[in-house]
Amino acid sequence: YLQGETTPFQSLKLSMRIQLIEHDPEDFSRTNISFWAAKKGYSVNQIYVCNNEDLPSLDSFDWLMVMGGSQHAWDEQSNPWLQEEKAFIGEVLAKGKPFLGICFGAQLLVESLGGRLFPNTYKEIGWHEVSVNAAGQASFLFQNVPPSFVSFHWHSDHFSLPRNCNRVACSKATENQAFVAKDRPLVGLQFHPEYTRRMVLEFAQIFGREEWDPDTYVAGADAVIARTPEIPDTYWLMESLLNNIEREFA
Repeated sequence: YLQGETTPFQSLKLSMRIQLIEHDPEDFSRTNISFWAAKKGYSVNQIYVCNNEDLPSLDSFDWLMVMGGSQHAWDEQSNPWLQEEKAFIGEVLAKGKPFLGICFGAQLLVESLGGRLFPNTYKEIGWHEVSVNAAGQASFLFQNVPPSFVSFHWHSDHFSLPRNCNRVACSKATENQAFVAKDRPLVGLQFHPEYTRRMVLEFAQIFGREEWDPDTYVAGADAVIARTPEIPDTYWLMESLLNNIEREFA
């Protein structure tokens, strides 16, 4: 681990069942979400729909978290599992279960809520600042979080704000960095607080030269690798957000 990196540990308490849906075949078993769940003693089930793993039954989990992905959320032809996943998300929303969507997962949530998906004006890849607006500072989501913070970003697509949702954060490249639904247990994040610094370094080394050509809001792999050790441990942000969501929707 890098200096200051949070390490997972075990707890005997098992009271919440978290379901993660992953869209890329890399190993996402050691993220800030899994570390938080281990600290809380919550069970986590993780499926990879990109590997055609079966979606879970609705009564097998308490909280659904739909994660990022390299796909375009509208490209069902190239990703035949997408149609079934979208139908599943609709069923989850109808049941009123808590839902956290991150990046690609937020885009799938937006589509289920009637919003539009489209290519973003700029790619946003690297460590970039997120600004919490006045609504965000008053919301449950960003309690105990400063009005601006740095998180990792990796996306080229974006979305319109769905009806009955509040925009609570933005960045220079991306208008909707976070939103919460009014009177429903739904949260969408465009940035990646679940990424540890170790994950970022590994992704930059594996994917950076292929996908991260420097641009206005793309730092480039070398710049990401150089900056990552200087970034404070990323666990604090994910822990704060998850604690706030859990407290609000408990």
